[in-house]
Amino acid sequence: MVLKEKIDKIVQEGDWEFAKLLKLNDVCRELSEEMYSKLSPSEILELIWETQYEEKQTLGMIITNHAKLQLKHEFINSFQKCFESATVQFKSPVKDESPDSPINIEQPPLPKSKKEEKPKKEKEMIKGEDGMDIPKGVKRV
Repeated sequence: MVLKEKIDKIVQEGDWEFAKLLKLNDVCRELSEEMYSKLSPSEILELIWETQYEEKQTLGMIITNHAKLQLKHEFINSFQKCFESATVQFKSPVKDESPDSPINIEQPPLPKSKKEEKPKKEKEMIKGEDGMDIPKGVKRV
């Protein structure tokens, strides 16, 4: 059952005295403390996950950012441990240019030659009455 449905059920099925409901804030605080003790961690997290906090961030955003930041620090610490025992040499590596080992470089295929296109038959053009060229056989309206 969803948390909101559980709350609605408690409110609707409860036997409430009017005098007690006049102090609604106290009644709701007591009910919330009682219900909180029965919630699982996932239900608590679901309840507050989308609540907006400072700078319009939800708890989900805050937890995600903090978890990523913590992971980043753990990676940095791990790298630093490796760096403490690392050695560095400032010598250039010697190139191995022995003629015994031929280098096989696969070359890409050559481009195909383009076939010469046959020139298209040019339509015979004639000058129209207005001086514009138009194809022969076309009539202006």
